[in-house]
Amino acid sequence: MIEIYLLEQLCAFAEHGTLSKAAESLHISQPALSRSMKKIEEELGVSLFERDKAKISLNETGELAAKLATELLSLNLGMVRRIKAFDRSQRSITVGACAPFPMNELMPLLQEYFGGMLITSELAELDDIENGLLDSTYQIGILNKPTENAELFCQRFVSEHLYISVPKTHRLADRKYVKYEDFDGERFLLFEHIGFWKELCHSKMKGANFLVQNSMESLEELINATDFPCFTTDAFIHPAPRDTNRIVIPIEEPEAYATFYIACQNSYKKKYASFFNSIRSRSIQV
Repeated sequence: MIEIYLLEQLCAFAEHGTLSKAAESLHISQPALSRSMKKIEEELGVSLFERDKAKISLNETGELAAKLATELLSLNLGMVRRIKAFDRSQRSITVGACAPFPMNELMPLLQEYFGGMLITSELAELDDIENGLLDSTYQIGILNKPTENAELFCQRFVSEHLYISVPKTHRLADRKYVKYEDFDGERFLLFEHIGFWKELCHSKMKGANFLVQNSMESLEELINATDFPCFTTDAFIHPAPRDTNRIVIPIEEPEAYATFYIACQNSYKKKYASFFNSIRSRSIQV
């Protein structure tokens, strides 16, 4: 059995090309690295290097060994990561969400069912959420489309519709609805942390310009102090009174309507069965 540190040192040599540079990257002496390379040859029973007075280099067998060592180290790292993630999942729940509204809706429900566990959440890209569910980085994911991965279970959660908010004097204020083409030349205030909605705005509203804000406090100050339009959704319009100085208008485009799904690994389905059933019941009642 070849020890992990020998594989790591072989990969470092393959990456850097010389003993001196590889030893420096590993924070060990060059003679120590040279001994390790001889040891790995002895354990494999093959020659991995071409040696001359000036330097050593990998031969074809050595290149194959370094390639396979890289793959083994990656598998080893993945194994360690998955074991640690699984262990965390026994004591905590981490949610990866593609948008803030469904994440905010889900968190109190999770606290209600799993109040004894540590529950955290973060915004992430859709692909990262699915991959995170598969490797147990996330125990629950919020997606804006059903997953096609057979290893994951998902069900419908909530919906959201994108609107714009404009001053009463704005040129669009008398519209019953708006389209992307209506935004050409407009400057919008846009919050940075809105998940996939941000990418939708940039990709679909190419004629608009965006003043992106990292702070909600700064965004609200600009909304109150300027005539720039901004975005909101029906999720935030209906529960709270509207700003009397502004008009909210729905965006009538297919992508402006989002249906969110909650997902987990099939192996967690039994663990979260009562919780998912509760979500299903709430969705039916709504």
